[in-house]
Amino acid sequence: MISIVGNDMLCTTVQNFINEKRIPHAILIEGDYGTGKHTLAKYLSLAIVCEKENSPCGSCNNCHLANVNSHPDITVVAAQDGKKTITVSQIREIRNDAYIKPHQAQKRIFIIDGADSMNEQSQNALLKVLEEPPMAVMFILIAENKSSLLDTIISRCVTLTLNTPEFTVGYEYIKSKTNYEPNLIKEALESEKNNIGRALNALEGISSSKTEAAAKQFLDFAINGDSFSMLKTVTAYSKNRVDANNFIKDLKYLIAQKIRKSPNSNLSKPLMSIYSTLPEFENSLLTNINLNLLFCNLTSKMTEHIWRNK
Repeated sequence: MISIVGNDMLCTTVQNFINEKRIPHAILIEGDYGTGKHTLAKYLSLAIVCEKENSPCGSCNNCHLANVNSHPDITVVAAQDGKKTITVSQIREIRNDAYIKPHQAQKRIFIIDGADSMNEQSQNALLKVLEEPPMAVMFILIAENKSSLLDTIISRCVTLTLNTPEFTVGYEYIKSKTNYEPNLIKEALESEKNNIGRALNALEGISSSKTEAAAKQFLDFAINGDSFSMLKTVTAYSKNRVDANNFIKDLKYLIAQKIRKSPNSNLSKPLMSIYSTLPEFENSLLTNINLNLLFCNLTSKMTEHIWRNK
């Protein structure tokens, strides 16, 4: 049985789907970066293509091919290099392939990684096959924020939401899997809001998301009063609400870390002021606000708060 820390009930639900041979034809796996979305998608894929009665066995030919990402009936679709969204042409290709019989397993599986990066046109193209799916096909959508998906897409999927565990559970897990000092584990978990994946990346010095490095640059430019570079940094995130939301979320994490590490520094007060205003920008993303305008306002407020207090 699969085990994802802090999500025991969800794992039991998934195993029941598998044991009772009633895995839904479309599943939406939702959760923050580092909560185990891809682990769950991989496990479901193994269970579907496995040749044995008690699937997934992990040792049959289909399981072996799936484990090394070479199974002919498992297709993973994500935004292409250099692009922020999954294009409508990619979805149309999935739609066409869905009507081709499986090559080796009983079903074909299409994993849409970053489903919340699809624009409305791409989602409508996918909806056509979700409404009347072929019998031998399963769709797994992976998303950090399902609010970016059309209600019609969500309603045709069984949603599995992964949550971060309680602090003590996450602490004991990382402690059992690594050799880091207890105080470092504690600091990483606290700064990453109990998110195990993010905490492990913080301990290993790895950026937790594609927006974190940009958010760090943005904050550094703000501290140095370089508004032009701030705006240049966020240009890439001014076309997609999911990326914009992730950027602001990462910015919150980084500001909180900086305040916690140096609570008595000259920057502490202005950073706390900035931190308290960020929820306003997160709420603005739920409206039709122009993203360029949102980031211009964010840049202006941050530089004003910092340089007014220097």
